[in-house]
Amino acid sequence: MIPILFDRNETAFNNNGIGRLRDCISCVVSEERNGVFECDFEYPVNGANYDLIQCGRIVGVTHDEDGDLQPFEIVSVSRPIDGIVSFHAVHISYRQSQMTVSGTNINSLADAFTLLKTAQPSNPFTYETDMTSTGYMASADGTPRTVRQMLGGVQGSILDAYGGEYEWDVWKVILHRNRGEAKDFAIRYGVNLLNYDDDTDYQGTFTSCVAYWKGADGEIVSTEATLDTLGYNGNDIRIPLDLTDKFENQPSVESLRTEAISYMRRNQTNVPAQSIKVDFVRLAEIGEFAPYEELLTCKLCDSLKVIFPLYGVEAYFKIVKTEWNVLSDRYEGMELGTLSATLADALGINSSSSSSGSGGSGTDYIVEEGTDGIWTYRKWDSGIAECWGYISAASTSTSTSYGALYYGAQKTQAFPTGLFNDFPKFVNAQAFDNGNGTQASVSNWSKDSMSFYPYGVHNTTLNIGYTLEAKGRWK
Repeated sequence: MIPILFDRNETAFNNNGIGRLRDCISCVVSEERNGVFECDFEYPVNGANYDLIQCGRIVGVTHDEDGDLQPFEIVSVSRPIDGIVSFHAVHISYRQSQMTVSGTNINSLADAFTLLKTAQPSNPFTYETDMTSTGYMASADGTPRTVRQMLGGVQGSILDAYGGEYEWDVWKVILHRNRGEAKDFAIRYGVNLLNYDDDTDYQGTFTSCVAYWKGADGEIVSTEATLDTLGYNGNDIRIPLDLTDKFENQPSVESLRTEAISYMRRNQTNVPAQSIKVDFVRLAEIGEFAPYEELLTCKLCDSLKVIFPLYGVEAYFKIVKTEWNVLSDRYEGMELGTLSATLADALGINSSSSSSGSGGSGTDYIVEEGTDGIWTYRKWDSGIAECWGYISAASTSTSTSYGALYYGAQKTQAFPTGLFNDFPKFVNAQAFDNGNGTQASVSNWSKDSMSFYPYGVHNTTLNIGYTLEAKGRWK
C-alpha cells in the first residue's frame, strides 16, 4: 500500500489524511510479541508531500496480511547527504508512555484496567481482555508510573501479574490469553523452507536460588529452593531471587519457598532461550494455492510447525517477531520462539520479567497425567488440560479434487474420556508422508473429539502418520 500521512490531531484514520506518500522508497513495520511495534520508512527530499512530513504527525500503514490500517507517530528523522531521509515512527499506543497513573490495592485484571482509565492527561485508550484473572498487582503501590509501564514496562506490571499477549489496534488495547491461531500447515525442509537460523542461549539459566523478601523497614525473609536438577554445565547454578513483589505482606519461610519453586517452574529457568529465524515460501502467494489463502497465511503469535531433519527439529513454534514490507504487502522476515514456552506463558503456566511480558501468576502444577488410547494427557491445577498423540493410516488416498489440491476422507479421533469440559481452544493435526508434501487440516471438533482430513497437490495413495494435539480446560 501507499502510506498515508495524517495530522497529529487525527483520531479516526479512515480517510486520505493530508496526503499520500507516493514516493516512499522503503517502509517496514516491526512488531514483537508483547514488545516493539514501530515503523521505519525512507523518503526522498524531492518526493511528493515531503515538506508535510514532520515529527508528531502520523503515518498510516498496514502491518500484516489482514490489511487493517494502523497509525504510527513520527518521532525521529535522519537527513544524510544523499537526500534520502529516514523516518522512525512508533505505534499510537506508545502515547500511553505520555500519561501517568497511580493507585493501590489492585487485585484483579478488571480493577487494573479501570485504574488505567484514570490516567492524566485524559486517557483515550480502551482496554479489553478474554481473561478474568485475579491476583495482587505489585506495581500498583501508590508510585506514579506511566500507563505503558503499568501495562508491561516494570516489575509487578499487568503482564507480570496476569500474563497474556497484547494486541495493539489503534486506540484499543486487547490482552489475549493466547493471541494468534494454530495453523494447519508446516514449514518443511525440501518443500517451502528457504533459510534457517537457530539460536540457543544458556546464559541466564539457573537451577536453584536463595529467594528473599525485603520489607519497608529492612526486615528480610530468605530461604533456599531448588529444582532438583543440574544445569547445562553439570553444576547446580544458584542465584539470589527477589520475590518481594509477589507478596503484599511478609510471607512465611514456607510460603516463600513454595513461590520460589513455582517461579522457577513457571519460567523454566533451567531451559535455554531459543529463537529461530526462518525464510519460507508463502504458499498463499502461489497462484494454485490462492483459493486457500485463509488457511495458508500467518501473522504474529500464530503457531506452526517447523520440520528440519538436519538439526533434528520437528516441533511447534510461535511467531514472536515479524517484519512487514508495507509497499509490497508481504513479510520480509519472521522470528519464531518455542511454543512450549510461549503457549504456556499465554495459558498462565509461566511467568517472566516484565521486559518480555510473558508472565503468569500463582502456583500451577500437574494434578493428573496419564495415557488413554493414542493420547498422553495432563491436567493442571489452574484448569488447563492438554493431550497429544500419534496415529498411522496405511494406504490413505487423496483423490478428491478441489481446485489445484486433492483431499482425502475425513477421520475422527476421540479425545481422552472426560478430559475437556468445553471446546478446546487449540487443536492441531499434522501429516507425515516421507516428503511427499501431504498436510492435514482440522475440519471440526467438540469437547469429545476432533476431525481432520489429508490434502496435497498429488492424486495419490500413501501411508500417512498424523500427530494430533489439543489444549483446553478441564475445570
